[in-house]
Amino acid sequence: MNKAVTKEMLLNANIVTAKAMCFHADTDCAEDVLERIGVPCVVKPCSGGSSVGVSIVKTREELEKAINIARKYENDLLIEKYIEGREFSSGILDGKALPPIEIIPREGFFDYKNKYQAGATEEICPANLSFEETEKIKEIALKVHRELKLGSYARIDFIYDGKDFHCLEANTLPGMTPASLLPKEAKAAGISYEELCSKIIELGLKR
Repeated sequence: MNKAVTKEMLLNANIVTAKAMCFHADTDCAEDVLERIGVPCVVKPCSGGSSVGVSIVKTREELEKAINIARKYENDLLIEKYIEGREFSSGILDGKALPPIEIIPREGFFDYKNKYQAGATEEICPANLSFEETEKIKEIALKVHRELKLGSYARIDFIYDGKDFHCLEANTLPGMTPASLLPKEAKAAGISYEELCSKIIELGLKR
C-alpha cells in the first residue's frame, strides 16, 4: 500500500518506473519538486487507493493546488514524473499473469470518477498489443509480484510509452466487482467471476 516503499523496491530490482520523490506534506517543497522532478508530474497520497487525492500537474500553480488536495488525505506524499503513454494493467492469479487490459478514459485520466462511473472508461481485454509486447508486460508484472512478495492475486499497473512499460504501482486489493479490471482479465482467460472468487478463497485457505 505504501507507494514510496514500493518505488524503492522496484528501483532496487531494476524495474522501469517513473522518477519520484517522497516528502511530508507539512514541508514546503514545491521548489524542490520543480528542480528534481519538474512538470508535468503526478502528485499522490503515499498510501491511498482508487486514485483519491491524485492530480496531474502541468504548472507551478497547479502543483501548489495538487499538494493541498493530496495532503487532505495523508501527510506523506509521492511526486512522480509524468509519463506520456497508454495505460495498461496486468493481473496475477496463483503465480500466473492474466491477459493484460488497456484502460482508455473518455476524458482526463483514470481517476476516481473514471474508475467508478459507468461508461466513463473504455477497457479493452485482451489489450491491443503485439505478442511480444503482451509477453513483456506479463513478464514484468510477474517480476513485480515476486519482488514485492505479494499474495495469491494482485494487479500491476503500467504506462507504456511505446518503448518501455513503466510500472506505476501494485494493487494488493484490486477491485473485485464483476465490472472491475481483474475479473475482466480473468474472463479473457476463460475464468468466470464465480470461478475467480472461488479460486481466491481456495488460495487464501491454502496459505
